[in-house]
Amino acid sequence: MAAARAHARRHHMTLGEAVSELVRQAAERPLVTDERSGLKVIRLGKRSPRVTTRLVDALREELP
Repeated sequence: MAAARAHARRHHMTLGEAVSELVRQAAERPLVTDERSGLKVIRLGKRSPRVTTRLVDALREELP
């Protein structure tokens, strides 16, 4: 949220407008993919958390 607030201040817009603009920009950015063992895999940024089996299991437990 801090990034959206800074964007809003920098561009003289409301917080809602800033969030909308940032979401739109992210949605329009193409996904970079690699192919591994015949599957398309999204290449995540360096700041993205590592996806582990433990994380996947924890997310599965949250499903209804």
